[in-house]
Amino acid sequence: MPNTPDMLLVVDGNNVAWAGFHALRRPMGADTPEKLVRAALLGLTQSVIGFAVRAGEPPDAAPSRQAGQQGLFDEPRQRTSGLIVAFDAGRPLRRRGLYPPYQTGRESDGSFMEYEKHVVEGIRQFSEVAAWLPLQLLRGANTEADDLIAAAVLQSGAAEVRICSTDRDFLQLVDDRVSIYSPVKRLVITPRNFGEATAPKSSDGTATPFPRERYLDYRIASGDASDNLPGIPGVGTLTAAKLVAAAPIDEYLAEPARITSVLGRKSARIDAAFASSEAAETIHRNRELMDLRLAARNYSSLDEYRRQGSWDETSFRAWVKDQRISALEIESAVRCMEHIAAG
Repeated sequence: MPNTPDMLLVVDGNNVAWAGFHALRRPMGADTPEKLVRAALLGLTQSVIGFAVRAGEPPDAAPSRQAGQQGLFDEPRQRTSGLIVAFDAGRPLRRRGLYPPYQTGRESDGSFMEYEKHVVEGIRQFSEVAAWLPLQLLRGANTEADDLIAAAVLQSGAAEVRICSTDRDFLQLVDDRVSIYSPVKRLVITPRNFGEATAPKSSDGTATPFPRERYLDYRIASGDASDNLPGIPGVGTLTAAKLVAAAPIDEYLAEPARITSVLGRKSARIDAAFASSEAAETIHRNRELMDLRLAARNYSSLDEYRRQGSWDETSFRAWVKDQRISALEIESAVRCMEHIAAG
């Protein structure tokens, strides 16, 4: 094992549960409530254990496998020393108090509403299994996992922290200590590749990078359609990247005439938004909703949200056998859990 620091791994539970559910639902032929719950449970369990075994690294081709073959449980280049899994619960009441339409698009999505109860039940069952694992569960009524994760990461004294999620909001936390593993892209995002990983591209493939410390400004300006959160009128991802590459977004409120010179063109919609109060209101609102460092201040203590599991190898092995989880390499999982428990 290389002499590298151990890793605190923080998993965005709902994000991973939904990804695992969709990855397994059709291959498993899940067409009953019981099978749908099982798809969610297995997808979540295999992902969390796989992330922990690999210390948040993408699956690599192991020497014992044929060239090009990848495994979920390949030996890592470093080891997981701590494991946190955070879940949403209920609805995001704090943010809806600031902006009522926040995330309401999901509730008008028939597919989301059809499957949500099965994914939630899969999460509940995983939470029971987690009592036998050396991990922390973070969850609170009508509380978003994003906020709990941000608080846990910022409060942690770990030398290295990796967040496992496809949620782009976490990219604002990347620094020399914190990195992101995006499971769908199988990509680890660090300060070294941040620009390449985040810069939007024009139709001809030209990227528009911007400073890492202005990622939150970029998101504030462009908005987030997945959360039903609009950006500044007339500002899409490419325009937002060009603006924040030149200056922090707040500077344009004081000097809106600068927008035309930065973009090399005039935009009636953008000019009107900055000439009125609309741009300022959007920037203020989106910062309140999107700034995870700001949100983390609401959770100076995570004690009421935390449940600590205790490593029980016998119960875990029996559960894996009973569930017939063939894709989970039990010996790799046990070695990893032993290391975390000993830490």
